Amino acid sequence: MRAKAKRGRIYWVSRGIVVAVVAGALGTLLWRPDGWLLATLDVLLRAYLMFLGTVMAHEGVHGHLGRTRAANFWWGRLALLPTMVPFTNFRKTHHLHHAHTNDPDQDPDHFMNCRRLWEVPLRALAMPHQWFFWLRRRGRMPRSDVAELALNYAGIFAVYGLLLWQLGWTRLLAGMAPPLVLVSVLLWYPFALKTHEGFSTGSAEARSHDYFGAPMYWLSLGLSVHRVHHQRPGLSWVELRRHVQEPPGRGLLRWVRRDVRTEKEVAS
Repeated sequence: MRAKAKRGRIYWVSRGIVVAVVAGALGTLLWRPDGWLLATLDVLLRAYLMFLGTVMAHEGVHGHLGRTRAANFWWGRLALLPTMVPFTNFRKTHHLHHAHTNDPDQDPDHFMNCRRLWEVPLRALAMPHQWFFWLRRRGRMPRSDVAELALNYAGIFAVYGLLLWQLGWTRLLAGMAPPLVLVSVLLWYPFALKTHEGFSTGSAEARSHDYFGAPMYWLSLGLSVHRVHHQRPGLSWVELRRHVQEPPGRGLLRWVRRDVRTEKEVAS
């Protein structure tokens, strides 16, 4: 009973974050910043709120936003609304990412493994949209998923159509385009590419990496504890807190270091 009550509290904390993220990311569009400084702060705040929305959608994929599949789907879709990404594709590809981590042919997120640095922002922007084509090429988009995807996009278009009618093209584009670029890079570079850098297909311990320290944990609401998440996806972001490791060494750089374990280190 105590475990069930604790799980229920985690659901409501995460749902509260979803509501705050969506209200903040979309509601602040109604405000028109005056001057470059306020405009910059507006973009940065919205980008970070969008990022937190993707983190909460990730919680929904793993069943941490509610006790039922329907609850996780509903809250997951809502969390991704600010980024205009359909939950359907994310849900399917993320489970495949866990099942086939770093496998070039079966991991949809292997798309971020690029040889040139300039490709990173381009691939980060394309990532959530290439999922559909990746799934379709492999026959993983049945009619039921296509119908769900269409309804998901209809909801997204309805919300942003209303915002367009209320705000006009100028404010909507200025308020949404820069944050979408920033959130793509923030999500897919440090918390996807760097947490799998090397793209090992060996042991589970070597395939994913954790960031050290509480600051990265709180910044990402648990996404930084990536190895532990892959090994124990049943843990919510709240429960991952106890697995945060203190960073070694000194200096500011210690707060962005990763615990990268090679196959030799794992074997020994």
